[in-house]
Amino acid sequence: MGDAATAEFADVVRATLADPRGWAGAGFRMAEDATAGLVVVLAEGDEVDRLCFPYRTGGRFSCQNGPVVAINADRWRVATAQWTGDLATYRQMLVNHEVGHLLGQHHPPDPQCPAPGRPAPVMAQQSTELDGCLPNPWPLPDELAAAARHEEPLAPPYQP
Repeated sequence: MGDAATAEFADVVRATLADPRGWAGAGFRMAEDATAGLVVVLAEGDEVDRLCFPYRTGGRFSCQNGPVVAINADRWRVATAQWTGDLATYRQMLVNHEVGHLLGQHHPPDPQCPAPGRPAPVMAQQSTELDGCLPNPWPLPDELAAAARHEEPLAPPYQP
């Protein structure tokens, strides 16, 4: 890897995770530390498949698996056909969605689009189905509130 489309990956991840509209709004702060047990990586499909196993990403999807957020480089480069927003917004959504899993957040129950014409929850599977919702890269207020309560353990388990 190392093409023009992936060159800004680390900068986009940093900016997205530091943005107060994102998980920082629930009190989370990203700190870069070589000894940290959590990692966000950009990888080609076959490597994402390996990192995500036993989840089946089919060389197409991204995932969170334990302490790893694996972002699929093809999705980073071109998004998906179902995404109706711009590529920069897709990248922010992808980071926030997968890091949201790391913070213990789950896909919403069906329907994933609770109100057509309104912003989709960031934890909805926006890469594959917007179902009438508007593309949205940022956690909604109820998603931020749930994450701030630590109702679900972080991966690895949350320890205050």
